[in-house]
Amino acid sequence: MIEELKSVGLAFPRWQDALETAYSSGQLFVSGEVRGGQVLQYDDASGARLVVMAVEPFGTFASYFGGVSTSAHVSMVDDIIGVIDVVDDSPALQTSGQQAPVVASVAATIAQGPMLSDEPPLEYQQVQVSALATSVEVFTDPSMLTAAGITGTPGTIEATGLTDLNSGSTSPHASASIVVETSAVGRRTNQLTGQQFWACSVHAPFDFTLLIPADVADIASLAIDDAGAPRSLIIAGQVQFTATVVDAPGCGGSGGCGSGGCGCGGH
Repeated sequence: MIEELKSVGLAFPRWQDALETAYSSGQLFVSGEVRGGQVLQYDDASGARLVVMAVEPFGTFASYFGGVSTSAHVSMVDDIIGVIDVVDDSPALQTSGQQAPVVASVAATIAQGPMLSDEPPLEYQQVQVSALATSVEVFTDPSMLTAAGITGTPGTIEATGLTDLNSGSTSPHASASIVVETSAVGRRTNQLTGQQFWACSVHAPFDFTLLIPADVADIASLAIDDAGAPRSLIIAGQVQFTATVVDAPGCGGSGGCGSGGCGCGGH
């Protein structure tokens, strides 16, 4: 199975199988046009998303929408991969005209990437960042990390996709290693397949949603301690980051934010 698809309830052995199933649903729609071709998208009621670039260089990736938003700068590397610099923005900084500090940076697939690749970088843009689990472990206590041979502390992201991008050692990708703590967990059911997956809220080092295949662990049970009280979980392992750019308030027209028809965020 393709793990990033499985993390949003689309457990298929081939990308083609996922595409054919989305097409047969009648809910695949055109989300944009670029270089004379189309960008197609399937949005599931569970939040699962498939993005299909039906024009050269062609490509398909899984994503997620409806999660928590965070403020970030977005710079596209190519049609699919972008660099997200998450910033600690605040009304006080906006009023004073000061630049918000960057708290974390990752490479991610961007749902609107094909339409943004020829546009200037977006600044202070609301972005829904998600991480698709490809190989993770679940722990109920930070002390268990050492026993498992994990050296990172909760709130740690090693953005290997960004590191490799800066070194030029490989093609752009959105991989990362994480050790994070959940603040809330919920079960989702993909309406297209009936498959379940977990959506976990993470607040450190920044706000994002972590999506995990249902068969990794019974996360809902683990998130309740022996006394019946809710507890945070520690998730460690490999993920693929993905993001959806949220239109800035006042961005009208069919192009949306970044189309050249409106301003996007900014101080």
